[in-house]
Amino acid sequence: MDIRGRSEWVEIAVGPTRIIVHTEHPVAVVRAAGGDEVVVAWPNLDAGLRAVSGTVLGAPTGAWVFYRPHESEDESLPAGHSSAVHIGTDGTVTTFVRLAHRHVLGVTRHGLWLTSDSWPDRDDDPAWHRSHVTVLDPDGSTENAALGRRIASVIDDGDSTTIVQHDGPPNTTPQRFGGKSYAYNCVSTSFAGASLPLDRLDDLEATPFDEQQFLTAMESLRPTEPERPPPDPGIRWDLVDLTPEMKNAASDSVRREFDSLDHYWRDQDDNSFPLSRGLSDQRIETIGEWPSTRVAISFTHPSYPNGRLRRTLRVFDDAGRVIPALYASVHLMEDLDTKLPPDAGAARDGVLDI
Repeated sequence: MDIRGRSEWVEIAVGPTRIIVHTEHPVAVVRAAGGDEVVVAWPNLDAGLRAVSGTVLGAPTGAWVFYRPHESEDESLPAGHSSAVHIGTDGTVTTFVRLAHRHVLGVTRHGLWLTSDSWPDRDDDPAWHRSHVTVLDPDGSTENAALGRRIASVIDDGDSTTIVQHDGPPNTTPQRFGGKSYAYNCVSTSFAGASLPLDRLDDLEATPFDEQQFLTAMESLRPTEPERPPPDPGIRWDLVDLTPEMKNAASDSVRREFDSLDHYWRDQDDNSFPLSRGLSDQRIETIGEWPSTRVAISFTHPSYPNGRLRRTLRVFDDAGRVIPALYASVHLMEDLDTKLPPDAGAARDGVLDI
């Protein structure tokens, strides 16, 4: 479960134990069957200098939180890296930092499964027959393997582990009115026990993949919102160490994303057009000191003819990490072009925040 935009807490069940993870702050509460609670935290986790999003996954061993840096195309911003946290049913916290940009494949009793493989071209047959996998063990160790089939997902229902793999490239079917459709062929391998035969996975018998059974198992293991959320322990991220140059580069990056709203689009004759029809007279202002810095973009627009519209973006998160403004101008355009007119009654001094 991606923990952005959800309740403040999400909960996973491991037998009679409940592990409740905060969606924004580096803290969890381990609640035993008898009602005893243990607060655990990782405020000094090295999650890099770029803002991250977190995903919570439940495993037979406890809860995993995987942090992945926000994407950016601006090379002036600090590079991010992934990190992970395992919270055991006894409250033990194990951390993994400075992971390469990786994709989550799932979790099992053996650990968190990751890959750095990019999605292959549909016609690149050899790419569908190789995969590089990393498994982070709750004890802090790491295991790597190169496999002969690309893993699609893994799951552990408490009784056995199931590995779903692509059995070659997808089948391509031409459509009647042009275009193509693709059907992905998968097989699954299941095994029981605490040992991980990662180096022998290619040798285990693969069977036809039962998609519905797999989806049912995944749904039963999804984190949920707790019926009785714990009180906020007040634990927050430690501030990262950003240089003045990094802070200025972050603010400048957001400003550049919006510095040509009046002349955003150009046609083949080099005629320019605003980001949204009728937008004009843009102004950009940087407000506040790190880590509370914000960039405010205001402009006139037909949807609010009596004043100015304004959008304000945070430049840093609560830990002081850089928040990239990737596609933020396009998101603004979509809001202006597709949403209802803003409520003019919420304007202050002729400025309406959107």
